[in-house]
Amino acid sequence: MKILNLVAALSLSAAPCAAMTQDIILLPEGTIEARPSAASDWVPVSANVKVKAGAEIRTGKDSKAGVFFPDGSRFVLGNNSLFTVEDTSRKKAGFQLKLGRLKAVVAGYFSSRFEVRTPAAVCAVRGTEFDIQVGENGATEMEVTEGLVEVDDSKGKMAVVSSEERIHVGMDGMSMPETIALTDKRAGLAARPYAVRQETAKERTRTMMEELRNRELKANEAQLGKDSIDAFGKRVRLEEYLLRPTDSEFKLLFLSKRADAGTLDWGSLDEKFYAKIPDDISQVGEIISGMYLSKTAPTNWMTNFEVYLTNTVDSIKETIDFGAPTLIDFSGYGANVGFRYYPASIDYRQILSGPGVALADGAGSLVNTGLASLGSDERVQFRQLQDYNSTYPGVFTWTQKVVNGSGLLQDMYQVTLDPASQAEVSAGGGAVPIYEAAIDPETITPAYNPLPSGPGKADYFSYSVYADGSSVSSRKMLVSNEGEILEIPGSAAPDTFLREGSFNLEMVVGSNLFQGRSIDVLLAPEILTQKKQATTTADSLTF
Repeated sequence: MKILNLVAALSLSAAPCAAMTQDIILLPEGTIEARPSAASDWVPVSANVKVKAGAEIRTGKDSKAGVFFPDGSRFVLGNNSLFTVEDTSRKKAGFQLKLGRLKAVVAGYFSSRFEVRTPAAVCAVRGTEFDIQVGENGATEMEVTEGLVEVDDSKGKMAVVSSEERIHVGMDGMSMPETIALTDKRAGLAARPYAVRQETAKERTRTMMEELRNRELKANEAQLGKDSIDAFGKRVRLEEYLLRPTDSEFKLLFLSKRADAGTLDWGSLDEKFYAKIPDDISQVGEIISGMYLSKTAPTNWMTNFEVYLTNTVDSIKETIDFGAPTLIDFSGYGANVGFRYYPASIDYRQILSGPGVALADGAGSLVNTGLASLGSDERVQFRQLQDYNSTYPGVFTWTQKVVNGSGLLQDMYQVTLDPASQAEVSAGGGAVPIYEAAIDPETITPAYNPLPSGPGKADYFSYSVYADGSSVSSRKMLVSNEGEILEIPGSAAPDTFLREGSFNLEMVVGSNLFQGRSIDVLLAPEILTQKKQATTTADSLTF
């Protein structure tokens, strides 16, 4: 795993869920035609357009097209392809590939079910990345890069294809899934059950950083300082410190001072582990990856992950507590998966604090937070729990809690899943005892533009409004030292911000409880590649 996968939580996604009913964007490259329905005429497409259910897209020779969804999912259509958007409702996203090639990266949430139909197969996505190719005779070839895909053929046969496998489906039926050759880089990626793993995907894209105590920081492992321009044209002084408080923990502190504006924003990231971690932080990613679906008992795992951002008045803190990996039967995903180790529990919380929070209903309340204490100017805005064999015996239980009209945490959504049951895995879960639509931020939040700078820019915005009228927003940008937002192919998505290179990650967090203030922090990721050496620019590290 690359080092930046350790800080995937820098995405700080503010919304607990996203609506598939928002705009789907088609980005053409080359000769592309589209039509709103099969009864309409084909129209050339030369610029980005919105598409809806019923639309058909076809690509010409030496051409390709990107299809981008508001939840971060994206498809790339190869040349000479014919593709249809069939259904984009809340509970289902259905598509058809009649001819050509489709490469997909799915970031959908637990309640979404992605299906791709071809002339020979129906592929129900339980994972994140896969590649489908359909020939002129309708035969379908599929390879899974990460996750699991459930495939049905025209003869009534079903197979589950994991991240180590590929499958051929002809008009006369399917072959058995086969392992990708060890020389293929995808062979090393572990299968990760979608219905369970999606908690972790969200947590890795929005968690990290503990409170800055004081500046007893000169005995640190590494330090960095530089002057930069932010995305809004303001000069910023960055200072960063990489610390090792214990041999099983590392902490990153980062400060952003804008002298012209007279502001100081800072944050911290803290990762704690069960046992000693290497001095080389770039090796920690392998420990995190080994927590999930390992065939052997992990000797080390992450126990806590915390991120904290503040403007010295208001703050946002997001934490995850991980239970020890336990042996679980995942045979519902296929006999080739079987027993694997997986965290027994994952408990994520988002906590706001500040003078405005102190005045809001629910401030200081411990109801449903699972915490032993909370300040009078703090409140838990959102909590997400996953446990195995605790809430209900022998199954995973997935629960979302959000603030209600009184500012108190209330159960919004709960689903159970028996990972050993093919029927439950196929259905996307078992019992659904809770769903309170009245407090669902997805239904309350008004429309907003998730791509402020437009497609092709590493600039992504998320926004949620809650039942008591409170709001939380997050904007993320990859910015050069000169203040230019990074150009990217397609549209920004949460995983865009894991990109390595020479840039700063700028995070702007807002809430109407912050009384008109926002938190605007820059982080230079290159400090995470340093090991036991002081690295700085020629100028002083003092503000």
